Amino acid sequence: MKHFCLILLLASPVWADALSIGIRGGIPFGDAFDAVRGRNFSLAGHNRFVLGPTVELRLPAGFGLNIDALYRRYNFETTTDAGAETKGAGQWEFPIMVRYHFPGIIARPFVGAGPVFQKITGITSTRNSTGLALGAGVDVKVPLVRLTPELRFSRRFQQPIVTLPLSGLTANSNQVDFMIGITF
Repeated sequence: MKHFCLILLLASPVWADALSIGIRGGIPFGDAFDAVRGRNFSLAGHNRFVLGPTVELRLPAGFGLNIDALYRRYNFETTTDAGAETKGAGQWEFPIMVRYHFPGIIARPFVGAGPVFQKITGITSTRNSTGLALGAGVDVKVPLVRLTPELRFSRRFQQPIVTLPLSGLTANSNQVDFMIGITF
C-alpha cells in the first residue's frame, strides 16, 4: 500500500500539466437552420451561442485529445396570418478532436480534427446526427489558465429530421463557430 501511495504522489505532478479541464464558449457564424418563407407564413431558426465543459489531454510529440460537451440554444419563430409563435430547442454536440500543437513557448498554434456527435432536444427530432469537426487556433498559456481562441468548422453527414408546425425547416450541413476555451 505504501508503494502504491508513493507512485500516486510521484505521478500526480506529471498528469497535472497534461490534463486541462475548463469551459468553452463562442458564437456561431450564420444560422443552424435554413429559413422557410411562403406566401402566408415564415419559419426561421436562430442560435446565438455555444457553451459547455471541455477536457484536453496533452500527449507526447505535440499531440492532444480534446473532448467537449457543447450546448446550443435555438429559437424557432413561426409567423402566419394568425400570429407569431416562438418555440425553443437545444442541441448537444460532442466533438472528439485530435489536435496537433506546433512548437512555441507562450503561444502554440494548433490544428485539430475529429468526429462530432449531435443530439437535438426540446422538439421532435427523429434522428441524431454525426459529422466531422475541423479546427485551428492558438493555445496561449497565461498565469493560472490557458486561453484557446479557435475557429471551428463542423460538417453534418446526415440531417436531423425536425418536426415543427408548418415544418419544412432543414438544418444547415455546415457550421462555423468562433470559440474561446478557458482551461486550468
